[in-house]
Amino acid sequence: MKRLLAQTGITYFSVLAVAFYVSVTATAIIGAVGLIAGIVLLCIEKTRRTIFIPAMAFAAALACIVNIGYTFIFVTPVTEKYAYSEHEIEATLIEEPYKAYSMHYYRLRVNEIDGEEATFDLLLKTGRVLDVDVDDTLYFSAPVEKVQNNYYISKVCFLMSDVYTLSYDAQEAESHTLYYHAVRLRKKLRIAFDRLLPHDCASLCKAVFIGDKYALDLDIRDSFRFAGASYFIVISGMHFAILCLLLYRLLRKANRWLRFFVLMVFIAVYMAVTGFQPSVMRSGVMMAVFVFGNTIYRQTFSLNHLGFAGFLLPVLMSPYAAGDVGLILSFYATMSILLWADPISKKLCRTDEFDNIIHADYSAFFKRGSEQKPSARLILTDIYNRFAMILSVGLAANILVFPTSVFIFGAFSLVTLLSSVLLYPAIYCIVVLSLFMSVVFLIMPLRFIAVIISYPLLWLCRYVLWVVGGLGSLPFAYVKVNFPAFYVWLCLTILLGIWVLIPRNGYKRLPKAAAISAVLLAAAVVTNTIISVSTLRLEVYDCGKGICAGVNSGGRLYLVSMDAESREFYSVLNTLSSKYGGAQVVLCKNERQAEKLSNYSSGEFAFSDYLLYDSDADVGGRVISFADNSTFLLDDDLTLRVVMSGKRAVPLIEAGDRRILIIPPKAEIARALAGRGYGRAIRGDLRSR
Repeated sequence: MKRLLAQTGITYFSVLAVAFYVSVTATAIIGAVGLIAGIVLLCIEKTRRTIFIPAMAFAAALACIVNIGYTFIFVTPVTEKYAYSEHEIEATLIEEPYKAYSMHYYRLRVNEIDGEEATFDLLLKTGRVLDVDVDDTLYFSAPVEKVQNNYYISKVCFLMSDVYTLSYDAQEAESHTLYYHAVRLRKKLRIAFDRLLPHDCASLCKAVFIGDKYALDLDIRDSFRFAGASYFIVISGMHFAILCLLLYRLLRKANRWLRFFVLMVFIAVYMAVTGFQPSVMRSGVMMAVFVFGNTIYRQTFSLNHLGFAGFLLPVLMSPYAAGDVGLILSFYATMSILLWADPISKKLCRTDEFDNIIHADYSAFFKRGSEQKPSARLILTDIYNRFAMILSVGLAANILVFPTSVFIFGAFSLVTLLSSVLLYPAIYCIVVLSLFMSVVFLIMPLRFIAVIISYPLLWLCRYVLWVVGGLGSLPFAYVKVNFPAFYVWLCLTILLGIWVLIPRNGYKRLPKAAAISAVLLAAAVVTNTIISVSTLRLEVYDCGKGICAGVNSGGRLYLVSMDAESREFYSVLNTLSSKYGGAQVVLCKNERQAEKLSNYSSGEFAFSDYLLYDSDADVGGRVISFADNSTFLLDDDLTLRVVMSGKRAVPLIEAGDRRILIIPPKAEIARALAGRGYGRAIRGDLRSR
């Protein structure tokens, strides 16, 4: 019974996460299978005695029931009543605004809509900076639509208002919530970092200490992603555990109930300052249970804490919170570390005759008359073991995180383990020093101490940025998995894992299996890279009312936008920004679209040239305007021919002996191509919906 809470809680959370991404019908089928399996297993004497397996089946069924009930009771009535129509809205700002992709995002709690009382969250997306603060009330009229992005849905934002220019009235709050003071504290911490550190180092500290990842420039975020170290700049259990364990050690000699009170207050404040991010909430719940168990002298079991968090988090936030990518990765990374980090470290580290990992006792250097000071060999062994333990944690975490992140992001980093070994000690020190520096900065007489602390913090940040910049720029450091060879490698690796586990010989086959898997992966990556460089690829993205065609030639991207409104185009650019640093050319249908894309590209996605076929206005950069049929040489073997059909442009892409015609809606294509010799040459066409 020791692991019953762990097994049922992890099962419940896992099925909730799956239910978030599949249809209601699939969720109902999973729930029915779980319920039937639970009943059948209860009827079997062997499984009824162990109780674990039927309890897990019932937990899966319960998760499906909760997901379906939440969908039909809370979500569907709101979306069906208010989506896809314009409303008069009165709402309160409940979260600090942020800027991403040149747009400003405001999370609102609706109080009234069209004169009727209502309570639901609304995401307001606008190109305008609104003069409001947390707890202020906004009055505005805007169209409302359903949110399509799973990121916001998992944060209980089912509706959004996307208005580039918004007219509004605002009223300052007469009283403030406790969370408002946490937001103010967050702003003061930002000020401390900005005053004491240069921009890039301050941004890194804000990301790893208070979870402000948007403070980082795009190129730095890309470097962390390419180096497989993005988890360092997203507040997770690692950051929380560092701070809580540090505080716990500082208070280890204090009264146990005083220590419990201080730690619980710190957990609550830190969760609030970081914006109650799901991954932080998961760590906070586990840490609170651990501290309480330690206070009342009860033996704690970490997997049970994780299972308890799996049950509690959907209650504290919503059942849809299980679909948050950060929480999923944090949850499974924690589970992997708890299950496999210790066995892996025992294999990698040097141990004594009692199978204990060898560590040096450095306190002997500070004891007078001590004759058992560690030798140079012992110190080197200790250093090796510490790095091996960091590596073992990274290896253990990736057992579940790697396949999960691959299927979510469609890419992975080959240098993530090296990043963890090189960066973890520095990130640990940055988190600790950031805590001390920000705290003493808030106390006016002690600010000189904050200045002193800022110097080692500066050099640690420089080191981290140098490492991720170097690792992220290595060839094949970051690999996209949209190629069949990767899935072949994944299947072969699973078979190798089974080959390792079948004999009970202490994983003796593991080194050979790991080497074979690494060679196969390297061969797949190199082969795919060679094919990608020599192959032209057409990528088509649905923009709602139009399409966007991306031509990838040798890793360079050329965009052709067909009657896609710029606000719909943003979602495409969000996707492309994670795959490409920018586009060589973008074909714009009018000046307004080009201007908005120019604003967008200023921070997140760069366009080298604009082909503008409805205006001759200069929107920045190199603008090529035309009003009649034109031909553009994009690459050595890539030509774009644009034929005008009234006010519509019909692009014809020619790559060697291949020709692709993209037909916009309502274009009189026959008249446009008549007499120009294109008709018989077209090998394929692509029609927008």
